Amino acid sequence: MGKLDEIRALLGAKLKEKKSETFSFGSAYNISEVPKIIEKKNKDWVYWGEDNLYPLKLKDMKTASAIHNAIVKTKTKLTAGDGLLINGATNEQASKANYQALDVKTKAAFDYVTKNEQGDMSLDEIMRNLANDLQTYGCYAYSRVYNNDFTKQYKIKYYPVFKIRAAKKEDGKVKKYYFHEDWTQEKQRGFEPNVIFAYDKNDKENYEQLVFRKIGDLEYYGEPSYSGALTWIQTDFQMGLFHLSNITNGMNPGMHFSFYKLPSSEDDKERILEDLQRTYMGAQQAGRFITTFSNGKELAPDIKAIETSNLDKQLITLAELCDKKILSGHQLTSPLLVGISVSGQLGGNTELQIAYQIFDNVIIGSDRNMMDKDLQFIYGLNVPNVTVEINPFNPFKVRPQ
Repeated sequence: MGKLDEIRALLGAKLKEKKSETFSFGSAYNISEVPKIIEKKNKDWVYWGEDNLYPLKLKDMKTASAIHNAIVKTKTKLTAGDGLLINGATNEQASKANYQALDVKTKAAFDYVTKNEQGDMSLDEIMRNLANDLQTYGCYAYSRVYNNDFTKQYKIKYYPVFKIRAAKKEDGKVKKYYFHEDWTQEKQRGFEPNVIFAYDKNDKENYEQLVFRKIGDLEYYGEPSYSGALTWIQTDFQMGLFHLSNITNGMNPGMHFSFYKLPSSEDDKERILEDLQRTYMGAQQAGRFITTFSNGKELAPDIKAIETSNLDKQLITLAELCDKKILSGHQLTSPLLVGISVSGQLGGNTELQIAYQIFDNVIIGSDRNMMDKDLQFIYGLNVPNVTVEINPFNPFKVRPQ
């Protein structure tokens, strides 16, 4: 057996000792701050991102960054609020009193919409899903389903907005949308999304009509409020992969493999490099290696660690910068609102209340007002004489366990 064969056998034995591993990257790589919106001649729908998968990448970003996920959840909770304010009530007690004052017929119609009796979700569940989509994708979608003569609303149906694509505009308007459970299958044979016509008060033919709301300046789709921080959210994600890979690799530093005899052929060289890569590199290549081949010293490989100076300090600095940029991108007035402790901030109750009031009035208020209009639209057909709006979420309210 030649020396190279011995090396390959040694590496092969070591490889068998290692457990096989897989790591799912998700689709949260290389996501741009602003997606390309593309109208293709051979497609009836408008591409949301160059590969038409931009919202799926936004979806993955929530699992990619812990701090980003925490902020989105908090913003969702604040946007969805805490129940309804009926007929101009300013607090929960007054709203309950106004509800009890409704006549029997109005109360029954109100309850029918609230429970969404013919739908899969209650209206409260739908509104929370819409709030989550708004904070994640910068848009949301739901449909109104009418009764036979279009005089009443039969039910409301929630649509995950990342499964929706807009049709090209006709006469300056989007007149229909396309829904599919999995847009990653678009190139597969037989792919055919369902068509849902856009809401039109004059449409008396289509019993289901989709309402699509968005924020931002994009023509067809929404733009998430945190889009300016996407680079830093991805950096936070990459740092997590780096640390995971280091642990996977046994915290090994970078390695330099020096072979003192040239391989007999290019194929031999490639096989050795492939064995080294599988043996010494984890899923995300933390602890990379360099391999050199040269004439001389027909011995086993000389393995040396490649150390990175001050890596720990660099990572701490980068982590702090990531947190700061992500918080800024979300326009969060205080990290304490999402349970993040910051050095130098005591986090007293007064400070929290002020931070919440500023954040709610400046950032969340406009999002909640947008949803208030849809809430009134949803109730308006069946219960035209009742006004409704979202009761702002009070984070300081004592709730039963």
